[in-house]
Amino acid sequence: MKLQYLVFILICFVFSAAGCGGGKGASPDIDEPYLTADEDLDISQLAGKRPATLAELVSFSASQQYSSLDSIYNSPPEGMAGNYYVLLSESKEVVNLAGKVTSYVQKGDILAAGFQNGVIKVYGGSGSGSGCGAVQAASEPVNSISWFPKSNYLAASSADNKVVEIFKVNECARVRVADVNSTVDLFAVSPKGSWLALVDEARRLWVGPVEGKLQQVSRFLHQPLSLSFSDEEGILMAVDVTGLLSMWSPLKLTKIYESKIKDGPFESVAADGPYLNIVTEKGKRFRWDIGQRVQTAFHESVDGFFLKDGVLSYHSPRKRLSRRVFFKPVSIEVERSPSGRVFKVNDIDGEFRYYSAVTGALLKGVQDFADWEPVKLGRNLDFSVRGHEFVLAQPIAQRGFQRLYCRFIPSKGYFLWWEKVARPDDYFKSRGMVPRRNGISAQAPLKWESFEAGKLDIRD
Repeated sequence: MKLQYLVFILICFVFSAAGCGGGKGASPDIDEPYLTADEDLDISQLAGKRPATLAELVSFSASQQYSSLDSIYNSPPEGMAGNYYVLLSESKEVVNLAGKVTSYVQKGDILAAGFQNGVIKVYGGSGSGSGCGAVQAASEPVNSISWFPKSNYLAASSADNKVVEIFKVNECARVRVADVNSTVDLFAVSPKGSWLALVDEARRLWVGPVEGKLQQVSRFLHQPLSLSFSDEEGILMAVDVTGLLSMWSPLKLTKIYESKIKDGPFESVAADGPYLNIVTEKGKRFRWDIGQRVQTAFHESVDGFFLKDGVLSYHSPRKRLSRRVFFKPVSIEVERSPSGRVFKVNDIDGEFRYYSAVTGALLKGVQDFADWEPVKLGRNLDFSVRGHEFVLAQPIAQRGFQRLYCRFIPSKGYFLWWEKVARPDDYFKSRGMVPRRNGISAQAPLKWESFEAGKLDIRD
């Protein structure tokens, strides 16, 4: 047991950047944006710090949770070569941005996250570069936030929702506390920060300039589920539980349109620009095109920002290779059936795989044969049969007398291991990339994949 523990410590030393231990600490300089995983932030800590952009937040958080895979080029301690392998498997990147989050709003390049302690952290938008990185609500927790890109005004409610606080994020100041002598159920600021609208528990609709007087303009017969402004701010929209869609002019304080969306009553309505994502009480989900007045498919992004169990996360479309280390001797054996014209590979992970002896393609559902005979492998896990060349792995780096091999297996990932060799060298083929080919034919194209592959995301 002590020997196994020692081996584990040695491997963790070699792959110290690979997450055998915890995430690395951060000590940002004063000229750097303030970035921290501490949810219990005192906003006085932000004095003199440049507010971070949303891209910087995601990059920082990813760096704490995902280590660089470049350490695969670090050769292992003496005696460890051939006694372990590393599996790199591909998955979508999920970056946890913060815990103890109670509410958030994210649009374009901005993010505002409200916390249990009443702090609202601000990333991107007008706040970046000159404004504030956080504001403090009068009470806790933060329940709801309304904010848009290019707007200086952020609205928030907290605790028992008795008021709506308006913050000017480019000045880091609370400029208004909107109080209508009633609990606030819904509120919204317009995209450019000109207007504020709110609905209280008596279902009264109040509208006015964001720093001016609010006036009651209507009273809903049924509970409203959504309150939003059009992109150009000229229209205020609301949808109630029955599906009644109403529009007002915030400038003239008059109703300008009303229609009924079918399939109500509704359970939830979420505004998304000129669309409404709707879930009915019967569980039907659809998107309503406000301009065309037609139903389309419900829009639910698999990538983006998500809040679950108090943890705010970013699900990136970018693919990332995660690492697992297996402490077992590296072994690959090949047998050939002349009658079946098939190779049987007793693979590095202990599983048997079958390949065509003609094309080298991976085969499924192969029956067993009685004439299996061993195949002798060459120095680089290659072999030749009847003029056809085959290769099981690709050398990708060497450090002294140790060479790093990579074997790609579909649905599994990239297997990497070090072997002792007779002649010293020092090289890497394509740093930051791993090779893959379909099948084992040496004629099949060899493609190099980046450690981070896939679509662009908010950091790019």
